[in-house]
Amino acid sequence: MANIAVQRIKREFKEVLKSEEVRFITKIWHPNISSVTGAICLDILKDQWAAAMTLRTVLLSLQALLAAAEPDDPQDAVVANQYKQNPEMFKQTARLWAHVYAGAPVSSPEYTKKIENLCAMGFDRNAVIVALSSKSWDVETATELLLSN
Repeated sequence: MANIAVQRIKREFKEVLKSEEVRFITKIWHPNISSVTGAICLDILKDQWAAAMTLRTVLLSLQALLAAAEPDDPQDAVVANQYKQNPEMFKQTARLWAHVYAGAPVSSPEYTKKIENLCAMGFDRNAVIVALSSKSWDVETATELLLSN
């Protein structure tokens, strides 16, 4: 039965997959992945794409990208800037996004409290997370951003 499933995945991957269809559905805080759309900045998904690309090749490339970000060739400039300017804040933000959007363990009670405080003011939770993340967790500038939208 497992062999049939493997054959089906291989066939469907070759027949259906196009490079623009490879993206993250779960929100992720990474310089090479859009925090809004999930689009991925990876050479094999752009100019190096080939119809003969295998699922294994794509997944191994994504794994390598997640392990070693390329902030000088970003998909998300705000995330890349935080990655380069404040690596510790980047790690905390990435952990918080992993908790909120993927169910990872809680990592930063301080960031969680800031989110809850702004949500208590009536702002949408996702909008609050994006605003705080993009404004280096400064509540005042994040609030200004939320009010301007």
